[in-house]
Amino acid sequence: MSEAANPMLAASITKVTVNIGVGEGGQRLQLAEQVLEILTGMKPVRTLSTQTNRDLGTRRGAPIGCKVTIRGSESIESFLKDAFWVRQNTLPSYNFDSSGNLSFGISDYTDFPGQKYDPDIGIFGMDVNVVLERPGHRVSRRRQQSRRVSASHRVGPEESRAWFSKIYNLNIVGDGEEEEDDEIDVPVDELPDNIKQAVEAAVPGGDITEAELEMEDGQQVYEVTVEKDGQEFEVEVSKDGEVLEVELEEEEE
Repeated sequence: MSEAANPMLAASITKVTVNIGVGEGGQRLQLAEQVLEILTGMKPVRTLSTQTNRDLGTRRGAPIGCKVTIRGSESIESFLKDAFWVRQNTLPSYNFDSSGNLSFGISDYTDFPGQKYDPDIGIFGMDVNVVLERPGHRVSRRRQQSRRVSASHRVGPEESRAWFSKIYNLNIVGDGEEEEDDEIDVPVDELPDNIKQAVEAAVPGGDITEAELEMEDGQQVYEVTVEKDGQEFEVEVSKDGEVLEVELEEEEE
């Protein structure tokens, strides 16, 4: 049955979340909130640390960032058109997860149309997460009598890529290659903030030189190379920012 005959099959964006992680409270967090309000016209909410980390100087429950959640087709379309324009309407295929959701980073908010550098604010990057779903997913989130959404009703990565290419005229680079290749190179400046923060906690004061995204048991894992004091470390981090392994590379004789 076609989408025209059954509107329950038509995929649509249910929300867009824009997040800035600063790793601390105070003035930098206030400036980050100001940036999000400028870009979206919405008042941000603060994100809180879920654990205490002495290396990062954070404690459980302390504010470490801010985010806004954009709903409504007009607001979503307006923001995404500008965000995709910043990325030159081109995104790599690995930005799509197994549920068809799209996540990508923007390194500097001043790249948005109409924005200029303000020395009082500085430079802030952000992570953008787009949720693409078919109608009916609410049943999996409700508190009472929740139900699992069947696999046939979910939006897969291939369908999501085709949808964004058609609706937003996105150019998807390396479409489908992540299923064939074991590893995909990720530019360091495109690493999500939570991955960078996890690597900094694992190897404090180190410099990230390379990053790759690979699939392990169906899960996306970042493999990040860090140099510190003449030594090279390999840090594996899950997509959620959990450090899985830290390994000191041995020098070849």
